[in-house]
Amino acid sequence: MTVFTSLLIVHIGAGFCAVAVGVLPILTRKGSRLHRLSGRVFAGFMIVLLVCAWAMTALRPDPYFLGLSATASLTLFSGLRVLGRKRPDLSRRNRARPLDWIVTVATLGIGLLTVWMAIMGYGDAPPQILIALAYGALSMGGWDLWRFWRPLDWPFSPRLWAYEHLWKMVGAYSAVLSAFSGNFLAFLPPPWSALWPTVLFQSLTVVWIATLIVRSRTRSVAA
Repeated sequence: MTVFTSLLIVHIGAGFCAVAVGVLPILTRKGSRLHRLSGRVFAGFMIVLLVCAWAMTALRPDPYFLGLSATASLTLFSGLRVLGRKRPDLSRRNRARPLDWIVTVATLGIGLLTVWMAIMGYGDAPPQILIALAYGALSMGGWDLWRFWRPLDWPFSPRLWAYEHLWKMVGAYSAVLSAFSGNFLAFLPPPWSALWPTVLFQSLTVVWIATLIVRSRTRSVAA
């Protein structure tokens, strides 16, 4: 058995586990013990999955693996790191560190590289999928750079960290589900077999966050 095959087996196994476990943090009450525990387990499976993904990408470079690994890595990394940046208005310790800048800038670079490879026709994946992956990396990376540079400017609020955490962790889940669907749900036509989880979950996330914001403002007015 080759090194690549071994990595692929572990990668697929961790992916199946992440898809199964990742539903729990989404459905459970936020802040509850089950939410935190299932979130840690999901993050653990994602870390194993991503380590294998980067190793396989190094062994067999491919635009799809590169773009997906970069986007999923940033969503998970930033979704976890934002828990340590809840209130930058109260403490400078709650602001971005050099590691945050390095990872984000590197991901932006990979996003631009993925766009270039899609335009030039590199790899076997449809260009729509590569552009979608690049969009995820560039949009989230651009957002994070703005938040790092101007942490107290628009749209900062005391609850912004919660919305960011929700958006990014659901994004990480949709990334692994996209990979699962694109590879195993063969009855769906490409590129939608890989794109539907991103479209569905990102749309749901927008509605979810908008609902939370409206509820928060309603409570503030009522108080």
